[in-house]
Amino acid sequence: MASTNPKPRRVREPGPKNEGIYRRADGQLEIGYRDTEGRQRWRGPFDTVTSARAARDEARGRNRRGERESANPRLKFGEAADRWLAEQVADLRPATQAIYRNSVQNHLKPRWGGRRLDSLGVDDGARLVRELRAQGLSEWTISGILKAASRIFKFARRHCSWHGENPLTLLEAGERPKVSTTPERRIYTDLELSQTLDAAEEPWQTLFRLASMVGGRESELLGLWWENLDLSDLDVATIRFTHQVDRQGVRVPLKTEESKATLPLPRSTAAMLLEHKARSLHAGQKAFVFSTRTGKPLGQRNVLRALYRAQERARTADGQPTFPELYEHDEHGHLKVDERGRFVLRQVPRRELPDLPDFHALRHGAAMECDDAEEARDLLRHKNSNVTRTIYRAHFTDRRREALRARMEARVEATNGNGRQTAAPIEAAEVLDLQAARASAQ
Repeated sequence: MASTNPKPRRVREPGPKNEGIYRRADGQLEIGYRDTEGRQRWRGPFDTVTSARAARDEARGRNRRGERESANPRLKFGEAADRWLAEQVADLRPATQAIYRNSVQNHLKPRWGGRRLDSLGVDDGARLVRELRAQGLSEWTISGILKAASRIFKFARRHCSWHGENPLTLLEAGERPKVSTTPERRIYTDLELSQTLDAAEEPWQTLFRLASMVGGRESELLGLWWENLDLSDLDVATIRFTHQVDRQGVRVPLKTEESKATLPLPRSTAAMLLEHKARSLHAGQKAFVFSTRTGKPLGQRNVLRALYRAQERARTADGQPTFPELYEHDEHGHLKVDERGRFVLRQVPRRELPDLPDFHALRHGAAMECDDAEEARDLLRHKNSNVTRTIYRAHFTDRRREALRARMEARVEATNGNGRQTAAPIEAAEVLDLQAARASAQ
C-alpha cells in the first residue's frame, strides 16, 4: 500500500552553522524564522548556503532590533515598479521619464517583474550587474538601471506598506558598476575645433563657439533668452543659465539649483554675441538667442545635423579632411575621390562610424581648459566636484602630475642657486651618446 505521508516541501540543511536554512525540492534554499510578532516567515530562494546564512543573520538582526516584517509580504517587484512609474515618474521631465521607463520595461521587469520583493536578495543584484555587462551595456547605463531599482525599493517602503530592505545597498564594491572605468569621450583637438568652426555656417558657428567657451549643454544654450546675456559692458559681460529647451521644443526651468548660475564671458565672446544679435530677426529681451525665422528655438536634431555637416566640410591646411574616418578609403588606406576629385563620404549611419567628437565634446573641451576639478565644477555647474573628478579623472590627474613636476623643478633650481657650482643640465641626446660610448668601450 502506498504511503500517505506527503513529501515535505523543504528539508533542513545539514550542518551546525545552517540552523534555520532549508533546501527545497527544486534544490534551492530558503530560510525560516519567526518575526517580532511570533509569525513564521520564509524567505528565498537563495543559490548558495553563504547567501542564505547572510539573509538569516539579517532577519535575526531585525528581530533583535524589534523591526517589523513587511506588512505586504506578497508585493511583487513588477507591481511596485508600475506604481512608481505612474505615481512618481509621471511628474518628471519627458526625457527623464523615458530613461526610467527604459530601465524598468527593458531590464528590470523582464528579470524581476514576477518576483516578490521579499525574495530579492543581494545575489540577485550581483547577477543583474553581471547580465547587463554581458549584454554590452556601459557601466554608466548599468548604474542608472540600479538607481531605478533602488528607487522602486524605496517607493515600496514608503507607499506600498513593504518593510523590507533594499538588497542593492549590500552589494560589495567589486559587484557594483565600475563607473570610473568608463572610457573618456573623445574631445576636439585645437586644430579639429578651429577647422570645424571655420566650416560651420551661421547661426551654428556662433552656437558652437559659445558652447566651446562656456561649456553649456545643448538644451541650455537653446533655452537662452537675450535677457540671460548681459552685454552692456564687454569687459564684465555675463551669461546666466536658468532654462533649457526639451525635446518637444518647450522652454522649461533647469532641474537643479546648481545648474542655475551666472558665468563670466570673455570680451571676444561677448562681442561675437553682439554681432549675432545684430544679425538676428528676433532680438527682444524674451526672444531666443538661437531661433528660427519664426522665433522658435532651434531644434536639437538640427543642431546635430549642422555639426555633422561642419565636420564633413572641415579641412586641414593642406586640404585633407579633418576627420578622415568620415570618408571612404581604398585597399591601400588612401582616401577615395570621385570623378570630380572630391572625397567620397561613407554611406553608413552615423552611429556606426568610429568614435567622433559630438556636441557634448564641446562641453568636455571647455572643462579641460580648467586648472582643477573645483574650477571645472563651477564652469559645468555640477552638484559637487566628486562628479567632475569621476568624469575627468585622467585629465586632472595629468594636470596635478605636471604641476608637481614643475614644483619639483623649481625646488631643484632653488637648491642649485645657493652659491654652489653645478654641472650644466645634460640633454637627452648627450645621455644617448654617453650610453653608446660606454657600450663600445665594453
